[in-house]
Amino acid sequence: MSGAVLLERERLTSGTTWHTAGLLWQLRPSDVEVELLAHTRRVVSRELEEETGLHTGWIQNGGLFIASNRQRLDEYKRLMSLGKAYGVESHVLSPAETKTLYPLMNVDDLYGTLYVPHDGTMDPAGTCSTLARAASARGAQVIENCPVTGIRVWTDDFGVRRVAGVETPHGSIQTPCVVNCAGVWASAVGRMAGVKVPLVAMHHAYVVTERIEGIQNMPNVRDHDASVYLRLQGDALSVGGYEANPIFWEEAVKSRTGAAGGLCLKTSTVKGCTVCSDDLRRA
Repeated sequence: MSGAVLLERERLTSGTTWHTAGLLWQLRPSDVEVELLAHTRRVVSRELEEETGLHTGWIQNGGLFIASNRQRLDEYKRLMSLGKAYGVESHVLSPAETKTLYPLMNVDDLYGTLYVPHDGTMDPAGTCSTLARAASARGAQVIENCPVTGIRVWTDDFGVRRVAGVETPHGSIQTPCVVNCAGVWASAVGRMAGVKVPLVAMHHAYVVTERIEGIQNMPNVRDHDASVYLRLQGDALSVGGYEANPIFWEEAVKSRTGAAGGLCLKTSTVKGCTVCSDDLRRA
């Protein structure tokens, strides 16, 4: 990894990282994604801590996909078969079996669920810091408070545009390769090199409940039809998802820098209620 340089516009995790859900669901429709997620789980749950001595905040409490219709349950059965081919343990459960696993859940309208016992969550900030420690130990440089102000490109003899370097307020870095990991700012960074990044940022709301008796050690829950998730957070739940009428970045209120130097947006109580309405049916 010698020669790699990470440029952070402020402080690591001060942007959108610190309030991401940190959920890891191993089963996806793509075999490439399944393999990538299996690798990610090994790194986050074991290898990073062994290498650095730092904990990523990994909690293996399992994941539960809920099916409110027959078509969704059939899809989960296919995911289970795909997972079996790649060594990912999973089980399709009946509503009664789901109730036994998750006694607090309302299963009256469910056709079944897909349970993956080795899914879990990580601490986003802790994982990022641990990755940075591991990269630094292997020769990479992490430079904070160093925003990218420009990307120099040139056109070769075949008409192909190539990267020549990166500009910052502290000087230039000569490099033929740039990896755009800017998240919500990725489109802006792409434009510096004349590249359109097909990424749209949206304004979301999430809610953290008060203490819920009996919720400890319950699996995280995902409802693909309602586009919501329930993430275990100690003895409470973090509830979030995608709204049916999202507010895109360009339409959102102007961002401001919070006390931690990170990105903050004004939230809407109405939006929060919209996200939570489907989750409340599960209580």
